[in-house]
Amino acid sequence: MPRSRRVGLSRLWRYTEGKGRRIAVLGVLSALAAAAPTTGWLLVGQALDSGRSGNLDRLTWIVVAYVVVNALGWGLESYVWRGLAGLGQGVVLALRRHLFGHLTSLSLRYFSEQRAGWIIARLTSDVDALSDVLSQGLATLVSNVLMLSAAIVGLFLLDWRLGLVALVVLPPGLVVTRWFQRRSHAAFSDVRTRISALTAQIAESVAGMAVVQAFNRERAFQREFDELNAANLRSNQRAQKLSSVFFPAIELLGVVATIAVLWLGAVLFAGGSVTPGTIVAAVGLLALVFQPLQELSELYGQVQAAAAAMEKITSVLDAEQDLRDRPGAEKLPRIEGALDVDHVSFAYGETPVLRDVDIHVPAGGCIALVGESGGGKSTLAKLVARFYDPVEGTIRVDGRDVRDVQLESYRRQLGVVLQDPFLFSGTIADNIRFARPEASDEQVRLTAAAVGVDKVAERLEGGLDHEVREGGAGLSAGERQLISIARALLANPRILILDEATSNIDRPTERLIELALDRLLRGRTSIIIAHRLATVRRADEILVVDHGRIVQRGGERELLAEEGPFRRLAHDVLRGPARQPRPARRRSRLPL
Repeated sequence: MPRSRRVGLSRLWRYTEGKGRRIAVLGVLSALAAAAPTTGWLLVGQALDSGRSGNLDRLTWIVVAYVVVNALGWGLESYVWRGLAGLGQGVVLALRRHLFGHLTSLSLRYFSEQRAGWIIARLTSDVDALSDVLSQGLATLVSNVLMLSAAIVGLFLLDWRLGLVALVVLPPGLVVTRWFQRRSHAAFSDVRTRISALTAQIAESVAGMAVVQAFNRERAFQREFDELNAANLRSNQRAQKLSSVFFPAIELLGVVATIAVLWLGAVLFAGGSVTPGTIVAAVGLLALVFQPLQELSELYGQVQAAAAAMEKITSVLDAEQDLRDRPGAEKLPRIEGALDVDHVSFAYGETPVLRDVDIHVPAGGCIALVGESGGGKSTLAKLVARFYDPVEGTIRVDGRDVRDVQLESYRRQLGVVLQDPFLFSGTIADNIRFARPEASDEQVRLTAAAVGVDKVAERLEGGLDHEVREGGAGLSAGERQLISIARALLANPRILILDEATSNIDRPTERLIELALDRLLRGRTSIIIAHRLATVRRADEILVVDHGRIVQRGGERELLAEEGPFRRLAHDVLRGPARQPRPARRRSRLPL
């Protein structure tokens, strides 16, 4: 299986590249640290036999050696634990960075198909599950596996007969471990799924809290949360039941092995084959065999949870990138902005959204897209922004297919103003500077003044340094839109897309936004999607989109003069309904 397609914890090896020497050093030191307790128990056996025989000089040297060995073991173990924990955290850091980078490279299609909470769970709870294992569990795993191996070797070196008796419990131990492995894998995978569903429901509830409260749906969402929370509890309980059987079973096997060694040791001592020191050392070494087994069995649940989490993460990392630079794609120099949409068709699934769309906009020109909702206007704008690639046809800028140039260099010359502009937590100045982080404070101030954001900032504490909450809470829709227009203006794009940018503005800022749009559109190739006639008439050409096709095109007067969709839209939508005189109040005649 190629490395890029590995599933499970083995895939984490890719994040240790360049750290081979460090891993080798930690491996050698871990082996030495693990050998120290085994050596200590062998010395204990020798010390007992030396004291029993009255050889006090030898006993003294053995005691000194015991102290030195254990001191070195303690120092090495402390260093190894810090080193392995640091290595594990480095892997988590690289994984989280890779995961987030891969997510940002995926097209909007992926995010439209996945719930936000599901994606958040991958970056938070799943990565945290791996972090728990790699920061502490990795050191536990390495030290205990090596200690177990050293103890078994020491037991056989001490007396092979006692070693064989101790290992009689190994086959049933393997059977129990295999049973737990099969059952717990499914259980912990289900735990990760339940956590994902719970996180998704929480994220959706928080994002839509205003709607939930407006329609009095708090209790319904509480019931849904309770059901998901209860399912998560049941899933965890199933996993814990398996652990409650497995861990005591391992302890029981350790007790059986100890009894067997003591019984055989007593028999051999009676026959003169072993000394008391050998029996004591064997029991001590046996403890070193089952102590790691118990710790590893406790760690096994964490490892299973981490493996299940890694499978979920892998499903994200293996998601195909819809948009990627073609081999040999060149960096796009500064463009003039001539835009050609040549016979483009597109579908999100099997149903076509755009059919054979053909548009040509000269550099600095402006077109407006109008039509009923769902006709394909926003989809066409997303194709121009290369959030998607067309199924058929080509989109060219200055005669070059946008798929033949580096996406990053193209997006840098593109500006988008959306219907519901998103403002990030930070200052107003930070949000204006978002698309051009290197812009100076003076450039930000001049841009804010050019579109009227300075007038908004005057009434706020701190002015342009006023802290904006996530999403722009505390600002009106028009004020948020002004800031997004300033953000686009500072980026100085060559191609500009206005997607319903004037549909939700409020009266106090309406005039400011109209003036800001005049400033923003000047000298740029622009695509306007709007429902306001005042915004549409700025365009050099108006295109009416209906069911994925362009059914009319021309100037405002030309289109109004002929019978067709535009005239109906102009009267029904673009102009807005005519103001009717308020009817006189009448007493209701409905039965009460």
